[in-house]
Amino acid sequence: MEKILASTSLNAEQLHNAFEIFNQQSGLLEESYRDLQDTVEALTRQLRREQSARLKELVKKERLGRRLSELLETLPGAILVIDGDGVIRQQNSQASALLNQPLLGCSWASIVRREVRGGGSEDGNIQLRDGRWLSLSRRPLKSESGEVLLLADVTESRRMAELRQRNERLTVIGEMTAKFAHQVRTPLASAMLYAGQLDRSSAPSARVAGKITAGLHDLKRMVNDMLGFAAGARRAQQQISVPGLFDDVSRSLEGQLGANTTLRVSVTDSKLKVAANNDALKGALLNLVTNADQAGDGHANILLHGHCFRDSIHLCVTDDGPGVPDGIRGKIFEPFFTTRPQGTGLGLSVVKAVAVAHGGDVFISTSARGTCFSIQLPADNTGKDDA
Repeated sequence: MEKILASTSLNAEQLHNAFEIFNQQSGLLEESYRDLQDTVEALTRQLRREQSARLKELVKKERLGRRLSELLETLPGAILVIDGDGVIRQQNSQASALLNQPLLGCSWASIVRREVRGGGSEDGNIQLRDGRWLSLSRRPLKSESGEVLLLADVTESRRMAELRQRNERLTVIGEMTAKFAHQVRTPLASAMLYAGQLDRSSAPSARVAGKITAGLHDLKRMVNDMLGFAAGARRAQQQISVPGLFDDVSRSLEGQLGANTTLRVSVTDSKLKVAANNDALKGALLNLVTNADQAGDGHANILLHGHCFRDSIHLCVTDDGPGVPDGIRGKIFEPFFTTRPQGTGLGLSVVKAVAVAHGGDVFISTSARGTCFSIQLPADNTGKDDA
């Protein structure tokens, strides 16, 4: 019995010690768990802070990316990003406007073959097949292989530069032609006077005299074209009778048109008048009638007619010639442009200058059945001098 009690007492003490150890370990475990919780909470707070910073950075980068995309779209030129293999990987909307699709995934070399005119490269600019000129700038990428191309439409600036250069040349040429024409005018008048006194009693003499006179008239017309182009045309405070003007033109052309050319005059209103410079307007009409005669090789039917329509007065020269080819229709009013070996290229440009100086313009209507040049002037033209 004593052994049993002693054994029971020993077991109780061991159990008590085990509970003490368990309680101690439980305390340590709870303390470790609390430390772990604190660590987890600290790591969670740190992770949240890092996630927030990363999110802010992503938002900032996304905002910057959108801004860069907007800047690319608002640039006045076309942007193409090309990789190391020469393939287009990125573009803006201007690139789509300047170049035909597709662009992305295509090589720049294929785009050049497709869009650029053969031989259309000059001063760093390229010319497209539709006639537009583009400036081309290239910059290599720093972070990777490839390059960025910047293209801009410089068609208008090139046109303005060409016009400025042409105007400068025309100014110099105008001064030279004016001086030359004034020097030629006096001996030319004397030559025409003497030519009129040549003996025409025999057929050979009459033929020679006629050729000399015709040649002198051509020379006179060229001189007048030069003077008209160099001096320009100014409106004058003079009311001109349109029927009287047409009669004056017709008389001036007597004996100068082709043998088989007929010139008819028609005015809808016998009282029709226009405020203009008589000499300038007469010279313009003479040029148009002479051109019609030459276009028909001396076998032309020409009608000189005038009428008032709405707020414009129309002075027209119509012929039944071959018409003006489409290829040169846009150039015929340019100074010094001519299709005749002996032409000055100033006749139609003088006509244009006269019409514009009077507040009007000149228009052309042409077909295979003939051509009509119409000088349109304001019906209420008061004829005030230009400033």
